[in-house]
Amino acid sequence: MRFSLFMQPVHVPGENPTVAFERDLELIEWWDTLGFDEVFIGEHHSSGWETIASPAVFIAAAAGRTMRIRLGSGVVPLGLHHPLYVADEYILLDHLTRGRTILGVGAGGGIPSDPYVVGVEPAELQPRFAAAFEAMTRLLESTEPYSVTTEWFELRDAVLQVRPYTSTGLPLAVVTGKNPDTLAQIGRHGAIWLTALPPQQVSEAWAHVEAGASAAGVTADRSRIRLNSIIHLADSREQAFADVREAAGREQFDFGVPILGRPEPEGVGRDEWIDVMAQAPNVVIGTPDDAIEKIRAIQSDSGGVGGLMVMSKEWASRAATLHSYELMARYVFPEFQEALPGIRAADQVARSLG
Repeated sequence: MRFSLFMQPVHVPGENPTVAFERDLELIEWWDTLGFDEVFIGEHHSSGWETIASPAVFIAAAAGRTMRIRLGSGVVPLGLHHPLYVADEYILLDHLTRGRTILGVGAGGGIPSDPYVVGVEPAELQPRFAAAFEAMTRLLESTEPYSVTTEWFELRDAVLQVRPYTSTGLPLAVVTGKNPDTLAQIGRHGAIWLTALPPQQVSEAWAHVEAGASAAGVTADRSRIRLNSIIHLADSREQAFADVREAAGREQFDFGVPILGRPEPEGVGRDEWIDVMAQAPNVVIGTPDDAIEKIRAIQSDSGGVGGLMVMSKEWASRAATLHSYELMARYVFPEFQEALPGIRAADQVARSLG
């Protein structure tokens, strides 16, 4: 099982952005040290809360400070970018990182003001994404000159000058919930599926991925599912809740409701919000044992996923945040990565001799 991360990142307006970017880069270094598999970095252009405008530039900076963690966009809003430029840029990163780059794409619109500030209507995002994704994958998968004219971009005898770093191609990731057409495209191209669906709804959506794969003559692989999650761990459950209570409420009431358009929680104050969140099947606020129990439930209820994509949150102090990730790496990862059977068996042998 892979353990990935999603760095939006959310930073409270009013703080120094230079310092915030440096803090984000330091986190990626820590994740690399701990053995996290992947990090997906968001792209946004408005609101003042999510401030990385170019995942590609950020990936280039992070690549020089890390050794093994794979670095992906999470995601490029493809409905706002010319597909040739996106493919070219991420193939360049693929070479510069020696194959550690993942191109993550989506329709965009996670922050409603992003398409608004560039004059794109929300209803246009999905059709624009579909057209751009079709063109981009065509360029990535073939060297035949390609021409197409759409309502918003054109290609004339286009060929990507540089091919992906590895013979297996540039890894793709696509974010979607239940959109059947996008799910079918994920299956057709063997892309990683980034999703925030409740675990119980994964299998129903996965059927569309399998259908798309079958139509393309390939087999869909559940190891490519990355299920979105929020995890904060501490040495006790009480400490974990105390670490994040204030900031989790602030993000929901000052960002989620007014900026993202989430409904105002009824009968729930800022201090109680984390208690409500923690009841969700893909949220863990507690100890490593709590995380292990909930991840096992996720695997059972979803029919099996290839990995969790943990959202990076600045809800706790820096020390508590770093400690949470360390607890995950030390005690949660091994339970799902076949790391402990030999150690436990050797321990039992030694005890039997005592």
